[in-house]
Order: sequence, then C-alpha cells, then structure tokens
Amino acid sequence: MRRLITFVCVIFTVPSSYLASTSISGSIELDEFTFDKIINKFEATVVKFDVAFPYGDKHDAFVALAKESKDIEDLLFAEVGVKDYGDKDNEALANKYGASKDNFPLVKLFLKGKSEPITFDDSRGFTSDQLRRFIRDKSEIYLSLPGCIKDLDLLAIKFKNSDQDSRKNVLKEAENVLEKLGSKATPTGKIYKTIMEKILEKGDEFIKTEIARVKKILDDKISDKKRNELSGRLNILQSFTFPQKQTKKEEL
Repeated sequence: MRRLITFVCVIFTVPSSYLASTSISGSIELDEFTFDKIINKFEATVVKFDVAFPYGDKHDAFVALAKESKDIEDLLFAEVGVKDYGDKDNEALANKYGASKDNFPLVKLFLKGKSEPITFDDSRGFTSDQLRRFIRDKSEIYLSLPGCIKDLDLLAIKFKNSDQDSRKNVLKEAENVLEKLGSKATPTGKIYKTIMEKILEKGDEFIKTEIARVKKILDDKISDKKRNELSGRLNILQSFTFPQKQTKKEEL
C-alpha cells in the first residue's frame, strides 16, 4: 500500500510529458519545481545532469541501466536537462549540485535521509556496468552484476549473514539451485559453491583476501578472456559482502 501511495503521488506530481519520457527511457525528467518533491519519495534516486537534449555513449549507458532497473520500486532514475540559452532552464539547480557544461554529464546518487548526494566517479569509464557497481556499492539497492546469477546472489547474501551451522544449510540450498539450473548455471555458478566451501573452511577472512588477490591479478597484463573470467569472479565475491537488508527483497 505504501508503494501504491508513492507512485500515485508521483503520477499527480509529475507532468504527463515527464511520464511519457519514463516509458521511453526508463527515467523521468525533473526540473527545479519537481526535483525535491520526487527524489524524496524513493530510497535511492540516480540523477543525471546534462544538456537539454542529451546524446552519445554516456547517455545511452544511463538509459540502458534505467530501463533494466525499471521494476525496482526503491530506485528511481531521473534526468535534469540544463539549457545555457534563453531562460537557462535548470541552470541554477545544476549549479547547486556542482554540475555545469564543463562536467556534463554528471551523475549524482541521492539517498533518502541523507543531506548530500554522492557523485559518480567516471574515471574508470561511464558505462552501465560502472553505474551499476556505483549504485550497488553506495546504497542498499540490489543490482545484479555481470557474471552473477540472481538466485545464487541472494543465497550468497543469506550465507554471509548466517551463523556457521546455518551456512551449511545455505550451501545445500545453493547446490539445489545449481542442480535445477543445470547447464543454465554456466561455469560461474559453481564459483558460488566453491566460495561458500572456502569460507566454511577458512572463515570470513577468505573473502577479503580473495578479493585482494583477484584485484591484484586484474592490475597485471592478462588476456581479455582471463580478465573477463576474473571480473566475473570478483563480482560474485562482492555478492558475499552485500548488506543483510536485501535478503528480504527479490529485486533485479
């Protein structure tokens, strides 16, 4: 019911032109009049400050993730189009958050209850995957990373927040999921099982040391195939560090 009320409020607050843009891009357009009204209704809001009519690879990456995440109720993607001509629409709003034509597109993550947004650092690339990692790392919103399997991700989170005896039961659950998935699990599916077994053997410290080991290898010169394999392994390892809150949700 709370979610229904939230979206009803959004419908009556956001102009119809904004809602039309949502169906096309997965995000809504905000301006200085609707900005605070909308972002305060969601646990996390990803806002891209950009030119009034954005285009290019960075815009495409933002829109792609917005579309993919459209069913996550706690997460909103929004855009603020800024004009440097005429009435200079939204320029003051952009300046308030340190956005200007010199650094467009600039992405900020607004979290409910937090006074200051978090800025997306695109030094490693402005891609859908990097945006996904940013949102996942800085909020409690679950987003599946490349190489990960949703059902096993949720079990990884459950495993991480269980005691030793319960972890053995979670391992059995993971084995059952792998059996049901069969060939769909792909080789990466078995990594979840291996990591659980290693944690049971060596303790939680294994995750920290293994993440450090994989990152060190990724910093070296390796083949693209090996890099993709290790990047997938690193994403799976990070699932074992995700906050407990998300075990209660079946999100993307």
